[in-house]
Amino acid sequence: MLIESVPLSSLHKVRPNSNISSYSYTGGSLLENETFSFQIAFRCSSSADMHFLPVFTEVISDIPEISCYYVGYVPVTHANIPNLQTCFVSRECGLYPDILIPRKSKAKIKKEIFPGGNIFFEQGEKTLLTAVNDCWQSLWFTVNENGRTVQSGEHKITVRFFNRKNKELVGESTVTIIVIPAKLPKQELIYTNWFHYDCLSDYYCVDMFSDEHFEIMKNYIKTAVKNGMNMILTPAFTPPLDTTEGAQRKTAQLVKITVIDGIYTFDFSLMKRFIRMCKSVGINYFEHSHLFTQWGAKAAPKIMATVNEVEKQIFGWKTKASGTKYKDFLHAYLSALDTFLKKEGLEKSFLFHISDEPSDKDRGDYKKAVDAVGNLLDGYMTGDALSHYSFYEEGLVKSPIVSTNAIHDFIGKCDNLWCYYTGGRTQNGLSNRLILTTSQRNRIIGVQMYYHNIKGFLHWGYNYYYDVLSHGLFDPKINPCGYKMNAGTSYLVYPETNGTALESLRQKVFYEAINDIRAMQLLEKLTCRKTVEEILEQHFGKITFNTCPETEDDMLRVREDINQRINKEIKERVSRHEGY
Repeated sequence: MLIESVPLSSLHKVRPNSNISSYSYTGGSLLENETFSFQIAFRCSSSADMHFLPVFTEVISDIPEISCYYVGYVPVTHANIPNLQTCFVSRECGLYPDILIPRKSKAKIKKEIFPGGNIFFEQGEKTLLTAVNDCWQSLWFTVNENGRTVQSGEHKITVRFFNRKNKELVGESTVTIIVIPAKLPKQELIYTNWFHYDCLSDYYCVDMFSDEHFEIMKNYIKTAVKNGMNMILTPAFTPPLDTTEGAQRKTAQLVKITVIDGIYTFDFSLMKRFIRMCKSVGINYFEHSHLFTQWGAKAAPKIMATVNEVEKQIFGWKTKASGTKYKDFLHAYLSALDTFLKKEGLEKSFLFHISDEPSDKDRGDYKKAVDAVGNLLDGYMTGDALSHYSFYEEGLVKSPIVSTNAIHDFIGKCDNLWCYYTGGRTQNGLSNRLILTTSQRNRIIGVQMYYHNIKGFLHWGYNYYYDVLSHGLFDPKINPCGYKMNAGTSYLVYPETNGTALESLRQKVFYEAINDIRAMQLLEKLTCRKTVEEILEQHFGKITFNTCPETEDDMLRVREDINQRINKEIKERVSRHEGY
């Protein structure tokens, strides 16, 4: 064959000079309503006397829904991160796979004639393929991307490569998947990546919360929901994140405020439009922007209002968090918001934040902020990202959202524990989803969260395209190291020129981790929790947040064992005429 093609799991990161010719991957198993991804790497065969060959592909399978993507490389210009000691792809700068560029999996082939002869094209396809002899490229395939039901049993998926000049078959690979006759339960994990509205406004040059902005937001949120995200940061006021004292981000405020003779009135119509848009694409939970500034709760966030018919800033860095004026405002605002949220039926699905990442030295200011809110948030979820157990122990935080490098101080002591990581914590095998780290290191977070009964996961950057402290603006397709020279730490999707979000393979793999949790929860329901824990410990021993699989096979095997045990339990129940 003129094309050398190699099937690979979703956890393999194919670089141009990867050594994968001898790699052996035949497929795996999934549940009926689960997504499943694999890759086909390709290049011109070393035995073929050619430098390049234009090709098109054909996917043959009895499965109706198979999505196809071309895996695009991004130029990582800094790879030698000091604390990246284990489970990394490379320490060398260069091209790394991450962007998933959609392709047609079943395009019509059209012949065109030009003076040099005939040539065949995939009609309507924007991403044409050319195999070369000195660089591996890869295609990413996702089965059942929309989570519908795939018929149980064995299915073969064959990917064929054809010469665009003469339609000659030049390469092919086959993957076999086994669909187990069981369904993943509903996702229980609350999952949020902070959404940055000003980044989209600036990148696409559209006015904040204009119709164009809403359409772009909707596209990005749809992509997030497709990959398991079910909570979204709601900018009631401009989120006081990633700014130094005295600095401000572009106004992103959904709540309109009018002040007449010192009396506040609130218009929630824009927030209602935002919430209903988010719910229409599958968001189930909302988190209110922080009520106090980041890293200490020293001041009020930036809040705009119309005062005597003039729009002006009424609160900000000059406003003491514990001051009477802001406290009075909070009482008026939160009371009005409570009425609005209950009318919308959101009182059980709205999370409130006080301040992000308070440290020990901020304890006094943080306590004052909590006291300023008082009992106005009773009945609502409240929680903050933190690293110090004493904040929870003293009752200052109800739902601690704990950094994975500090979470072991909380495990076993908290019934409503969340976790987060920023991407900067790379020491001792801690899970993260940087471009440089292996995909099994990304995916192990699902096992860790199940094992330790984690209720929610938070990450600070879904689409943060600014540099440090909200300065500058970068395109991660061109400069993936645009934030702190740390590739992938601040974003999970790439901005497409048409206002849509291009997914990353890191986003897909993280969703696999969420589905791992759902599979483990199903097996727990079919057997008991101890059974699931024993399977996990057979592979990894006692699991901590520093547990890191050395190879992708280590991660794939544990999930395969979970699936096979589910299959066994289902068959036994069917034989006894029982449901599950």
